[in-house]
Amino acid sequence: MASKLFILMRSPWECPCCHMDMIQNVKGEDKAGVLLFEDAVYFAASPEMAANLSPLVDEVYALGDDLEARGFNDDLVKGIEMIDYPRAVDLIMEEYDQTITVW
Repeated sequence: MASKLFILMRSPWECPCCHMDMIQNVKGEDKAGVLLFEDAVYFAASPEMAANLSPLVDEVYALGDDLEARGFNDDLVKGIEMIDYPRAVDLIMEEYDQTITVW
C-alpha cells in the first residue's frame, strides 16, 4: 500500500471545502497524512476544522514554529502532533511515498 502526505498551507477559512475535497478525491485507499504549514496550522487549533480533517487521514502533523508564530503553544486539538522542521523533512523524504501540496 502506498502512502501520501498532503501539505496544506492555507487557512481552513480561505477555502474550507477545497482542502477536504482534494484529500478525499486523491487519497483513495492509501495511508494518508497531513502536514500543516503556515496558516494551515489553524486546523490544529480549531476543533471544528480538525473534526473535518481528521476522518480523512491517518495522521495530522503541525509545524511548531508556525503554531508559535500565530500565538499557539500547547493549544492543539487532541490527536495532532506538533513537529519541527527536521521531522517535517523526514516525513516528506522518508516516511511517505508521495507528497501532494494542496493549494
